[in-house]
Amino acid sequence: RRRSVTRARGRVGAAARYVADVRTSIGRGIAWTGVAGVVLGVLDVAATLLLLRCWLTPAEYGVAALVTPLFPMFDLMADAGFAAAVVQADDAEPDAVSAAFWASCGASLVVALALFAVGPALAAAHGQPVLALLVPAYGAKLAVWNLVAIPSAVLRRELRFGAVAKIRTAAALAEFAGKVLAAAAGLGVWCFVIGQLAKAGMAAVATLATSGFRPRWRCDRRAVARYWRFGRRTSASQVLFHLYTNADYQIVGLWFGAAATGLYRAAYELVLEPTKLLSYVVVEVAFPVFARLRHDLVALRARLIEFTRSNLLVLVPVLTALVLVPGDWLAVFYGERWRAGAHAVRLLCAVGALRALAFLLPPLLDGVGRAELTLRYTLIAAVLVPASQLAAAVALGPSLGWTAVAWAWVAGYPLAFAVLLALALGQIELAPRRYLAAVAPFLGVGVVGLAAGAATAAAAGGLPALARVAAVSAAVVVSDGAAWLLVRRARPRW
Repeated sequence: RRRSVTRARGRVGAAARYVADVRTSIGRGIAWTGVAGVVLGVLDVAATLLLLRCWLTPAEYGVAALVTPLFPMFDLMADAGFAAAVVQADDAEPDAVSAAFWASCGASLVVALALFAVGPALAAAHGQPVLALLVPAYGAKLAVWNLVAIPSAVLRRELRFGAVAKIRTAAALAEFAGKVLAAAAGLGVWCFVIGQLAKAGMAAVATLATSGFRPRWRCDRRAVARYWRFGRRTSASQVLFHLYTNADYQIVGLWFGAAATGLYRAAYELVLEPTKLLSYVVVEVAFPVFARLRHDLVALRARLIEFTRSNLLVLVPVLTALVLVPGDWLAVFYGERWRAGAHAVRLLCAVGALRALAFLLPPLLDGVGRAELTLRYTLIAAVLVPASQLAAAVALGPSLGWTAVAWAWVAGYPLAFAVLLALALGQIELAPRRYLAAVAPFLGVGVVGLAAGAATAAAAGGLPALARVAAVSAAVVVSDGAAWLLVRRARPRW
């Protein structure tokens, strides 16, 4: 009996050490990924600011918006889900990982060849001949990028987020340099493809040098089949996600033209790109952590709530400042000619908070091995969301113009988010009421910031755009910070 008790205590102690190690890895991962996310965000904002202020017109930016949002979807199709499968698998033997590498490279070659048909089709649909060349040119990036997809997945599986963050920072610097130099040289919309090629080249060199991964000259078909069974669902879900979240650019381009697409893209990026980049800090860490803890429901529930709070703590002040003075933000970042997108910015802020939370839910479902639920949800959303946007463009376009598509987001996305949230919470047996109770104080903090920012915006109405943006942002941040300290004092465990 004493030996049994000793063994039981040993198992409990080992489990406690494992949870402590995971928590330490989460903390370090968020710190490293946070640094990389800040660098990526600053570089992306700086590049967009320079491009729109110095070189690109709304019409040119609109042409780019017809194809650049599709780039992540092409990346996912080329990867075919093998990287996610390597992260999620219970074991990852060298032969199996090598098989995933060769299969991923083969998939990227197929997608690169398919782009030679996609490009001319987009060019014909929008009447923009340059798209017939831009899209196939991106295939060269896919061939290089997939050399590092599996080595990067190995780093994430091992929770080596510091190495991943350094690699992505170096790649982002290369992309920024390639994009800006190409635009300054007068290459127009080609700067976006050139930046991607520079990013892929730097990532390939840095990842192969850091990971130490060297594929073996063999391909285990059983391993490929095993990874494919999981990865195809994850990849299909992500492809469909990018499809329905970027279909609005195609709709605006077809119904309202390239200049309207450029204004819509500027408004969309001002709101949802910061949302995506800030959420990336948490989401990048979330999937491997959920995969590690998938057999521990208590830990999964705690991590989801913790990640949600982290997202809201950062994003609520950002979205509040944007919704109060959207025209000033556009003028400060991109110039006065972009103010026409102010109303769309305000509308999309209503979507931004939900999008930030929704980014966490597919990694949770995939991490616990229920990728088919993510696929089922995204398949439905990929039909309903573009259909609602198309209907809005047709029915409301004559009266509302291109902002009708933004109104479709406001009307339809909350319903889609509610369905996804219910699926995710059901898998970890977390009651929606408990989840909402855990995050409600953070929303209350946002209400305080909104009131203080609105009062400041009214008082600073006669100031220049930059001064007004600075005053409103300071009021929101200070009031949110004070409200957050009160919440922490009332609930010390937070």
